[in-house]
Amino acid sequence: MARYDFWEHDGRLAALKGHPLFCHRLLPDILAGAVFPAIRVRKIDFYSRGRKLCSFNGKSFQANVAYLAAFQDRPSGEVTEEAFGRLKLCTSFLDGYEQIKKNITLHEQPESGGVSELCESHSCYAGGFAGPIGVFDIELSLEASDEDRSQDRLDLVLFHTELQRLRFFEVKTFDNKEIWSKDGKPADVCGQIARYKEQLTVRQQELLDGYKQYARLMADLCGVRLPEPATIDVEPDLLLIGFDSLQQATITSTLRPEFKGKFHWHAIGNPTSASPATLAKWWKR
Repeated sequence: MARYDFWEHDGRLAALKGHPLFCHRLLPDILAGAVFPAIRVRKIDFYSRGRKLCSFNGKSFQANVAYLAAFQDRPSGEVTEEAFGRLKLCTSFLDGYEQIKKNITLHEQPESGGVSELCESHSCYAGGFAGPIGVFDIELSLEASDEDRSQDRLDLVLFHTELQRLRFFEVKTFDNKEIWSKDGKPADVCGQIARYKEQLTVRQQELLDGYKQYARLMADLCGVRLPEPATIDVEPDLLLIGFDSLQQATITSTLRPEFKGKFHWHAIGNPTSASPATLAKWWKR
């Protein structure tokens, strides 16, 4: 069974495409790059600013309660106790959508936020995507587990639409302790990248078959033209983000020799500055 067979049957994808929340809120934001969709085995996640805005399980939507304090006719600034008592919560994701998106920004994390910035500019599913390289998937569970957060997950999947080739990236910030060696031992990320390479090699055909299906489903869902992947690069890259010019010097002097010969890696202080030429440079290694 292919990874995403759940979405090929019982009209689940059609139910999502016909839902008002998808038609009137999510799809316009997907096409604008503000929301990034990701198909899972038995749900579809929608991300905003690196956090999960909501999920669709084939029948209904769900979202983290931490994001759902969305008020009707929400006032700005401070609110008196008397006025607070008159506020009414939105009772649907559709009505509270814009406020829920704002609430998410309060929970943004550096690494997932950096990935989100790449999604906003280079999503394969945005209406203005010109290619040839774009974000195809994020937070890939190699073992196809929707909920088990202890499973290995690759942060970023890029797709070269002309070569029809997929490449996988682990994303780390400069202050992530996993990129630094300690007590003469290799940095944790070295073992992590090696483990991912092994798993990608073992699951290569499974992932390729699944992502061919994924591309067809996404093209249908978002109304975009997208070729099917033909090959997978089993060597994952490391992407370092979140550093300034002074920290760049440390990366050059310390991390470059640490990572040399172990895996391919790239560095960009601010992911919002990544252009199509930047992605092409990463691709050439």
